[in-house]
Amino acid sequence: MLSASVAAIFNPYLSLNLSGFDNLKLVVAVLTAKGQECHALEAEVSIDGVKQTAYLVRWHKHFIYCGRTNSYGNQLDEIADLEDISAESIEVLQPPILSMQQLEFMCMENAHFDHC
Repeated sequence: MLSASVAAIFNPYLSLNLSGFDNLKLVVAVLTAKGQECHALEAEVSIDGVKQTAYLVRWHKHFIYCGRTNSYGNQLDEIADLEDISAESIEVLQPPILSMQQLEFMCMENAHFDHC
């Protein structure tokens, strides 16, 4: 469940079903465009008791879940319990920072291939 502050920023993108890495690029691009500092991460997380390697974005005190590293069709979520993140597994990533125009193109391209 997304907190109100995260949902307010990402509401226009919540209907998308992108890969975990594309979601990561989306979150970083949107926050960067708003002048917000954030950190892209890869970590082992426990979702409903199942451990998985996932992409996360740390923004202030929020950990935005972008999806599993090996999956497509993820929706943005938020890790509410920090105990669900394995601290020793966290790896900081340096994804490309897309402009809002590049982000729009990525989303349009994804929508096109989803319907082919």
